[in-house]
Amino acid sequence: MITSLLMLSATLAAAAPADMSKPPEVAPMRAVKLPPRSEWKLENGMSVVLVTDKRVPLVTARLALAGGEAAIAAEDAGLADALAELLTDGTAKKTSKEIAEAAELFGGSLSAGAEPDSIVLRASALADKADAMASLLAEVARSPSFPEAEVALRKANMKEELAASRAESDFLASVAFYKKVFAGHPYAVTAPTDASIERVSRESVAAAYKRLFTPRGALLILVGDISRHDAEALVVRNFGTWQGGPAAKDAPPVAAAKAERTVYLLDRPKSSQVSFMLGNPAIREDNPAYFDLLIANQVLGGSFSSRLVRDIRETKGYTYRIGSRLEHRLTGSLFKIRTPVRTEVAEPALAAILDHLDKIRKGDATADELRQAKAYLAGSFARSLETQDGVADAVLKLRARRLPADWYDSYVDRVQGVTAAGARRAAEVFIRPDELTIVAVGDASKAASVLAKFTKKPIVTVDQDGN
Repeated sequence: MITSLLMLSATLAAAAPADMSKPPEVAPMRAVKLPPRSEWKLENGMSVVLVTDKRVPLVTARLALAGGEAAIAAEDAGLADALAELLTDGTAKKTSKEIAEAAELFGGSLSAGAEPDSIVLRASALADKADAMASLLAEVARSPSFPEAEVALRKANMKEELAASRAESDFLASVAFYKKVFAGHPYAVTAPTDASIERVSRESVAAAYKRLFTPRGALLILVGDISRHDAEALVVRNFGTWQGGPAAKDAPPVAAAKAERTVYLLDRPKSSQVSFMLGNPAIREDNPAYFDLLIANQVLGGSFSSRLVRDIRETKGYTYRIGSRLEHRLTGSLFKIRTPVRTEVAEPALAAILDHLDKIRKGDATADELRQAKAYLAGSFARSLETQDGVADAVLKLRARRLPADWYDSYVDRVQGVTAAGARRAAEVFIRPDELTIVAVGDASKAASVLAKFTKKPIVTVDQDGN
């Protein structure tokens, strides 16, 4: 035994020592592709996408209706969210409690939510209960009753939710930011107002439902342990007789007009911090330069190892949270940075952010930065497809934003193919410090003079609704 240990020690001693100062080499990630898909249309115009996935005995569904928040007039802000919430609060045959109990019986869930360009119902069930799930999904989508009591309750909850949200500086900053960066466009409205909540009624919800819920604007996605034959029968049985008018129109394209850097300030007296949100219009995911910009953003502020986090959070200690992202809708995209900072460091923090924007536009990312950015994006993408929910959401994104059918199939290769020069060129073109919309929420008596140093135009004051 002792002899064996001595021989092992000698072998280890003779081995070349590992260089602990460098991270281990990681081989390039192999391409990750969406599973094969079957697609067809019903005679009523409803589109269906099926991904057969037998890894687990489950079926996951998405039912998306065109329109969403952007299809609602500004004076009715919040109506799309109210409609989505109320879908599961009663049908012609079931109460909200009975809907919840029915979902439990098929071993899954059912929910709905409003997004900028669509209203999406999400459901899941054990594979042998797929038909029961589809039946409930169809009932909720095709015959909601919008009970007066549930509408009144939703309206009261909207008031409470809005009041709670307005206590958060980040919420106030986001309301003003979208209203200004998407000025005059349906995407500009992201939150209800006191007045718009008062306008919510059973009649207004029912009218919005009638306009938006039509098979001609519907996309049903099924992912799971179900064959094409069984899926076709299930869909026809539950949705084949659904009728309705034309699909909601797309939101108009977001104007690409250049703008001068403008600072908007919402006064919160005695606030101990300033919440910043800043950005400018960007490019869609099918733009040839998109992956270059994606890598540039990742290096800048897309993860905990990014420049903004390492410098402004870790080194300078100005904030506990900062990041940048690319955000997309059907007809418009954004580059955006968000951070709350202590009031006394608002000036150096904003100066540091703008300095990082200049650097990402004028200098190449290092080899380590590129490696980390690519590994993070490729790995996150691969992990997102490990579940049925992830696959369903990926297919929904692909169809809802009308991306090429093979967009995901080339995702990893295109991420890995970005060069430092390509990322820099994309940042130079699509990250535009001189055209930023900058929103700040804080104590105006302390912040106004500081913020004035960052714009050639007068500071514009806004209220809690971004006006």
